[in-house]
Amino acid sequence: MKYRYRYLSTMIIVALIVIFIPSIVLAQDALAIEAPNGILIDYETGKVLFDKNAHKRSYPASTTKIMTAVLVLENADLNDRVTIDYDLYVDGSSMFLLKGESFTVEELLRALLIKSANDCAEALAIHISGSVEKFVGMMNKRAKELGALNTNFTNPHGLPDPDHVTTAYDLAMIAKHAMTFDLFREIVSTTMLSLNATEQTPETRIYRNTNKFLWAKGGANTMVYNKQYTDFKYDIIDGIKTGYTGQAKHCLVSTGSKNNYRVISVILGAENESILYRDSRTLIDYGHNNFKLVQLSDKNSPQLSVDIKNGKDANVDLFAKVDKFVVLPINKDTGDIIENIAVNKNIKAPISRGQVLGRVFYFSDNEPVGEVDLIAKNDVEKKGLSQRLLYPLLNPPKPLVICICIFLLWQIFVAYLRIKKRRRRKFAYRKGATTYTFNKNLFK
Repeated sequence: MKYRYRYLSTMIIVALIVIFIPSIVLAQDALAIEAPNGILIDYETGKVLFDKNAHKRSYPASTTKIMTAVLVLENADLNDRVTIDYDLYVDGSSMFLLKGESFTVEELLRALLIKSANDCAEALAIHISGSVEKFVGMMNKRAKELGALNTNFTNPHGLPDPDHVTTAYDLAMIAKHAMTFDLFREIVSTTMLSLNATEQTPETRIYRNTNKFLWAKGGANTMVYNKQYTDFKYDIIDGIKTGYTGQAKHCLVSTGSKNNYRVISVILGAENESILYRDSRTLIDYGHNNFKLVQLSDKNSPQLSVDIKNGKDANVDLFAKVDKFVVLPINKDTGDIIENIAVNKNIKAPISRGQVLGRVFYFSDNEPVGEVDLIAKNDVEKKGLSQRLLYPLLNPPKPLVICICIFLLWQIFVAYLRIKKRRRRKFAYRKGATTYTFNKNLFK
């Protein structure tokens, strides 16, 4: 009998494994990508949602131009004109700029990101810093500031160089910053670019965005996705940048927004375009199907008001320093999030607008999910000496006021009793005096 129960238990366990293991494998397969390097991050917070060798150094090819575009947006006047006063030739994808041609910085920036023009990258680099070498120094410095700590650029376009390397994670951080510029977002989502003819190039230059997520449909522009042929074009994706060299292979930085939730993916080293776009879409869909963005704090809404010692104002409102967001599983109930407010002790004037006076901690299932500083809404000046001396008299503490009121009421009550007693005595005296007088007069 004992062995029968053991046999039955074993069969149940085996059955459970047979039932649940396939679903687990399918879940893992849904996250699998073929490319050697990839990452998915939340755009708002930068939280990593998927990682495959994301910190391994790789060749970035033309995804380098995201960094070039950031420096252009941060350091150049978009309306400035750039005149090509030298013979400019750069290998690979090119706009074929000719000596004597003149374009605005914005026109060259659009060609840089849409056509992926290597000659535009060099022309912009020289315009901004005077030389490609100085511009590369600016690229590496800014990359480190953005959190790209394993990146080393040697040129502004991404043509092969053994020392020109980055990582999927670093590119995601650079792209996250680039997407904060409205113009960048508009350019990388643009399908076609048309530039007017010049004296040197008499025909209109027309370029289609190298990112097939934006336009490619039918025929050779399809891939097998979820076991069926699917167009490269994907409506929720609105950027960012492709790249290809023989050494780097196929690279793509993508971003997609759905239900007001944006994610960024990076794929490096894919063997072909089908793998490149399938891996990218796999990550983008995974982000939207499994996560959501929740706002914890609103910097425009007051959190609480706190008392200020020795201030001209008795209190000051505290606001969240920033809008704070957190990424949670899509099926997570946001009503479970608990906030714990901690305010500094003995807050005294003077207080400066924006001064940190506390902090809010957020928890979900007893695990911390975020925190944000609480800052003063406005300045609070310190009272003058006369105000400080008079303040205790004019604004006594409530307990003292209550005690004084009780004492006064008691004194009024005591005074009332005394007055009443005096009246009784006086009445009694008058009554006695009248009788005495009457009697005295009676014996005269």
